[in-house]
Amino acid sequence: MDRGIFVIKNKYYKLYGYGLTSATIIDGDDGLIVLDPMETANRMRIAMAEFRKATGNKKPITGILYSHWHMDHFGGVRGLDNIADDVIIIAHDTFMRNVRDNTMGGMGPAIGFRVDYSLGSLLEANSKGRVNGGLGPDFLMTELTMIEPNTLVEDHWGTLDLTISGVGMHFAHIPSEAPDEVIVYFEDDKVLWGAEVVQGESYPNLHTIRGTRFRDPQDWYPGLDVMRKYNADILMLSHGRPVIGAEHVEDTLTAYRDAIQFTYDQSVKAINNGATAEDLIRDIKLPKHLVTHPWLGNFYGGIRHSAKQVFTGELGWFDGDPTTLNPIHSSESSKRYVDMMGGRVKVMKAARKAADSGDYQWAAELATHAVRVDLNDMGPRKFKAEMLRELGYTESNINWRNWYLTSAAELDGTIDRSLKVDLSAPDILDTYTEGQLVAAMRFNLNAEKTADEHYTVAFKFGDKVHAIEIRRSIAEFHDKFSGKAAVTIDLTKDLFLGVIMGKVDFADATEKGLIKVSGDASVVPKFFASFDKPTNAPVLTVR
Repeated sequence: MDRGIFVIKNKYYKLYGYGLTSATIIDGDDGLIVLDPMETANRMRIAMAEFRKATGNKKPITGILYSHWHMDHFGGVRGLDNIADDVIIIAHDTFMRNVRDNTMGGMGPAIGFRVDYSLGSLLEANSKGRVNGGLGPDFLMTELTMIEPNTLVEDHWGTLDLTISGVGMHFAHIPSEAPDEVIVYFEDDKVLWGAEVVQGESYPNLHTIRGTRFRDPQDWYPGLDVMRKYNADILMLSHGRPVIGAEHVEDTLTAYRDAIQFTYDQSVKAINNGATAEDLIRDIKLPKHLVTHPWLGNFYGGIRHSAKQVFTGELGWFDGDPTTLNPIHSSESSKRYVDMMGGRVKVMKAARKAADSGDYQWAAELATHAVRVDLNDMGPRKFKAEMLRELGYTESNINWRNWYLTSAAELDGTIDRSLKVDLSAPDILDTYTEGQLVAAMRFNLNAEKTADEHYTVAFKFGDKVHAIEIRRSIAEFHDKFSGKAAVTIDLTKDLFLGVIMGKVDFADATEKGLIKVSGDASVVPKFFASFDKPTNAPVLTVR
């Protein structure tokens, strides 16, 4: 099946195959409820148009759910048509905080460029590039949008009961692959919509290699036990096809939770017996009945990196060998290895011998030492790129495959970043308050430039004043500031955004009277020069 619409009970419509996430539409008495409006508005428009054409349904959208903060579950919301003015938009009460923490507010830049490697957004869609999204046919987020939720599921493991357009819904917070995950149970029809607690027809991503905080398995599998208690006849999800029949729903949920508990328990057992993280990636394997289960394939999540994450999630990075506390830096270590082996020519000769024998992993590891010795030498770089492609082509896990192939492009210089994921979409930036935008500056402070500085700059937005105190390599944010500042800058939120994003010239805007400065104006250029801009194209492999 390429794409189409699954119809359940002539009421539940799953728009499958139009994007990485499959939106679900519920037909109510006088309106439609949309669960997870896909990743990008242009794809949601296409799916919505096909739904309207296939069903002839012209009802307005009266309810929307964002199951969690990941962009593929809300980014297409403005692709929906005929949204009622009083639409109810539901999410967990930590949803907006999580969105902001992972865009401008903290780890956004790192998550953004690592997503490019993990989901293959920089690769061409063909047999030697990006083949699918693992959880769906493909992932390209070109029109990220947002409308803020107005109805919240509150508290950890909290619930909410609502009726929208005559459809009774029970919402429940189930922390799992995201900390703010919300599912829906439709009791009248015994239909369970499980969001991404079950991540589609793949082993769960207990850890995502793009980077995330620890996804605690001890929270995840008990959430699946909560879902099992509904005794649903039908299971629908954000990814993957519907599961029909109570016995099949129970089998799917049970196998999924058992795989998670098995991975965690057996990893802990091995750790207690002295295993390291690199032991776990090789030694923890699912039992046969779970390996062969149709919803536990190695397509998106994988037991290899998930078992390894149990070690770092529970114990941290230190493996117990004190030589790893303060090891020789990898670049210096590589120089010493190359010298010890008799020079780069001999290292590459050994790497080619390994490649000829089909040992592409060892060949790539050997070539890595030669690359680190001279990052500009394209010979070892191109050779390592070939090895990574060989490894990638044999991978069924799309995150591993895409990372191998994108790193290969970085190594041989063919990488094209024009399709990079941009998490600073206008709709998301608009959700930030002035104070949140000012506070986010601290992540870009240049500590060296400000080592001997101590002063405060206040920003006045109408009757609101926020400030940044630079104090010897620290940028402390002051909310609702009322103290004494070296300089106060009076401007609008849009102008502030323009200045920090390099789209508005501060001096020019001040000269035109759009920005007003009171106090010591000489502090202003020094202040803004104290903050670095994150790079748009960091290297992850050639270093």
